[in-house]
Amino acid sequence: MTISTNLKLGIFDLDGTLIHLEHEHFTDQIEINLKLLGMPCPSHSEIRFMVDTHDLSPLFACKEQERSFWANYEEGDPPQLRLFDPAISTITNILNRNMDVAIATARQESVDEMRRKLSHTGLLNHVDFISTFHGTSWRDKIEQITLACRHHSVAPEYSMMVGDGPGDMMSAAAVGCGLRIAIKNGHTPLDFILQHEPHVVVSCIGEVPHYLDTLGTSDRLTGE
Repeated sequence: MTISTNLKLGIFDLDGTLIHLEHEHFTDQIEINLKLLGMPCPSHSEIRFMVDTHDLSPLFACKEQERSFWANYEEGDPPQLRLFDPAISTITNILNRNMDVAIATARQESVDEMRRKLSHTGLLNHVDFISTFHGTSWRDKIEQITLACRHHSVAPEYSMMVGDGPGDMMSAAAVGCGLRIAIKNGHTPLDFILQHEPHVVVSCIGEVPHYLDTLGTSDRLTGE
C-alpha cells in the first residue's frame, strides 16, 4: 500500500477526533425528536448503537421521513465542546510541516455557528477552512474533502484525512487521499473502520505526528 510522502493538507474530522464525543447527548436528542415528530422510536440502546456506528439510516422508513426529521431537528442544549488535550499541539505540528489544516464535520450547524461553538477552544487560531453538512444533501464527506482540497489548491493525493468513523475512511479512499489515518476511540467498532482500509490506525490524535515522522522511512504504515 503506497502512501504519499509529500503531503500538503491535513483534513480532520471533528467529533471523536479533535473533540470529545457527546454520544449520550446526541442519543437523547434523537429520541426526543423522534417522539415529538410522531415517528417510530427504537429503544435507547438501539439508537445509541446507531450513533456509535455513525449510521442513523435504520431510523427512517424513507428519504422523505429522513429529510423531515433533520429539517425539524432540535439539538437541545449540548455540552460545551471539549478538545482532546493533544489536539492543538497536533494541529500546530502539522502546520509546522508546511501543511494546511481543514476541518470536515457531519454536524448540521452552519459554518458560522460552528465557528461560534469552537471559538473558546483555540482551534480557530490555526484552522481556516471548516465544512459542515448544513444546507446540503451530503451523505458522506466526499464533497467536503474535495472542497477542502480545492480551497487549499491541493490535489487529493497530497492530502491526509484523519477521522474516527468508517465514513471518514470511505470518503477519503473514494477521493484518493494520500494518507488515511483512523482514530480508534472505543466508540465505533474497529471492524467498521477497518472495512475501508485506513493506512494507519491510532489510539488518539496525539499519535498522528509520530506516524508522519515515519513516512520517509516506510512505504507501509501500520498502527493496529
